[in-house]
Amino acid sequence: MLIAAISYQEIVYFGAFLVLVLIGLVAVSVFNWWISRNPTCPSPYTGRPLRSGADIHWLTVEKVLRFLYDMHEYHNRMFDLRKAAVCRETGRIFPDVVNWYGTIKVDWEFISKRYPGNFVSWGSLTEVQKLHIMDIHESLEGFQVDFSSPTPSPRKVEKDYAYMTPGPLYVDLKTGVLMGWKRVPETELEVLIVQKPIERYLPGIDSKY
Repeated sequence: MLIAAISYQEIVYFGAFLVLVLIGLVAVSVFNWWISRNPTCPSPYTGRPLRSGADIHWLTVEKVLRFLYDMHEYHNRMFDLRKAAVCRETGRIFPDVVNWYGTIKVDWEFISKRYPGNFVSWGSLTEVQKLHIMDIHESLEGFQVDFSSPTPSPRKVEKDYAYMTPGPLYVDLKTGVLMGWKRVPETELEVLIVQKPIERYLPGIDSKY
């Protein structure tokens, strides 16, 4: 009686449902296999695998966020460390590099993504250029200005300079904007900080709005 109560159309629908479920399971399996076969993303500086920012202890996360919050600067806002990656050897944090299925993607484009410009290594500047940059900034405290690569291109940094603490400082000579790594106090982590030149206004010449 029960079998008789089931129509042919219902059997077809049920069969189609089972097929769709099977296709879905196969698709998920293929997707998981594709993700697992991708190698772990290497750090631009060391070539060693990055680790997820989600692994950072919550007390350390709080110190990182407090460090950024205390700057009160638009270009150095707080970010979600669960979506960040960390260089195991240098402690440098790369924000917003974890996609929705958990894969880390970092390359040398992280500099231009952080702030647009044509950035070169601090060590490649002449003494005159360095003095000019220091003159238009209130302070360079916390940036790496003592041991910097003479090679202009950030991606061609030599190993000795890549491992220095804090990490490299970069300069856009056209705008005077600085971008460099700073160590977060009481941690072994570093964040990439953007610092713009001081805005100077001459009475009677410039107008401030």
